[in-house]
Amino acid sequence: MSTELAERVEEFLTASVNGRLGRAAVLLHADPAIAGYDVRTAVVLGDIQRVRAAVERDPALVNRPDERFGWPPLLAACSSRWHRVSREHADGLLAVARLLLDAGADANTTAAGRGGQGHCGTLYGAAGCAGNAAITRLLLERGARPDDHTVYLAAFAAPEHECLRLLLSVMDSLVESTALAAPISTDDIDGVRLLLDAGADPSRPLPGELFGEPAPDESPVAAAVRTDCQEGLIALLLARGGDPNVPGRDGRSPYRTVLRRGRAEIAALLIRHGVRDDSTPADRFLAACHRVDRAEAHRLAEADPAVVADLTDRDALLAAADRGDAGTVALMLDLGAPIDSRAGDDQATALHAAAGAGSAEVVRLLIARGADLTAPDGTWRSPALEWAIVGSGQHLGHDPNPDWPAVVRALVEAGAVVPSWGPDKPPSAEVAALLRDYGAEVLS
Repeated sequence: MSTELAERVEEFLTASVNGRLGRAAVLLHADPAIAGYDVRTAVVLGDIQRVRAAVERDPALVNRPDERFGWPPLLAACSSRWHRVSREHADGLLAVARLLLDAGADANTTAAGRGGQGHCGTLYGAAGCAGNAAITRLLLERGARPDDHTVYLAAFAAPEHECLRLLLSVMDSLVESTALAAPISTDDIDGVRLLLDAGADPSRPLPGELFGEPAPDESPVAAAVRTDCQEGLIALLLARGGDPNVPGRDGRSPYRTVLRRGRAEIAALLIRHGVRDDSTPADRFLAACHRVDRAEAHRLAEADPAVVADLTDRDALLAAADRGDAGTVALMLDLGAPIDSRAGDDQATALHAAAGAGSAEVVRLLIARGADLTAPDGTWRSPALEWAIVGSGQHLGHDPNPDWPAVVRALVEAGAVVPSWGPDKPPSAEVAALLRDYGAEVLS
């Protein structure tokens, strides 16, 4: 076998288990010889005939770690995403997993991993990463038991939550669980309800790293407020005993945070659940800005000019831009908010936030006021147009009426450079067609 083919096989195997199924499919289509390369490719593709023949020739391979990843075959079968391609692949992967278990593989197999693939366990791969309910059910029938991190990962698979339901059916207790971080971070009320019904504590602090960054622990209510969850999700946490008075990671109470973001309906909800009103003049000033109450905003600014400095806070200009509140953005700019100031976890500008959320009216307003089209954010080093492209595909932001094609047109017509895009974070079909009209290309 050629070195080139061997390298393509390694890339194919990695892509098949780490969430880049599109890339794996491209590789296989370009070189069908990959499918018959060795038992590893047979396992991830669910080729039961070839796997059975290999086990009959060499029974010890059932528990033999792969030289590169350090995974035995069962972990590869559990982690393969090929069940999403066709019923044939799905049935084949289930048959492979059953064969390996029958031949002596441990349903609770784990491996530390190496060669670029990290720690993995059977349920971690099947339920937490691949979302393969059939193999998850089989593993549970064979005695596999999930840990809390696997429950956390499975809770991202909205809306069906089939794997999560299976895991919860065997969990003894979720009192110590931190899995609520997953559905809170994705504003998934059904996932929150499933976990609460299974016993998750709505007051247990959630580790900051579960929200994708090193940060202090945070109560579920504070986390839901910080991530701009829907009113119903926050109401559910409060109804089940979540504490509305525990400060968030920035030291502000949830009540202060929602005032600063203009979420009057959440502020009223918190009041009904006994929150203490600890708001400051700056909080009330920002609340007036979000209401587009010019008279009150000017009155508070004249009474205490220092409050205007809070217009550069992430909770102010970026939050308004993200929600598509053009009147609020205009008022904040009139009051002195720097149009290109960076804030938030990604050190983004208001134009980034509006573009990512599909807030066309705000994007046009910011362009008219002189926003920098080329300014990169602080994390991805991307201009606003790239945020619009990714936002269209992933439905980012909180604008209730997003229009990403209009955002793209406004930015391009204002002079933004049209980029090509790759397979990892593709735009929506409508935006992709528009970009092609502008001459952009799809990168492999």
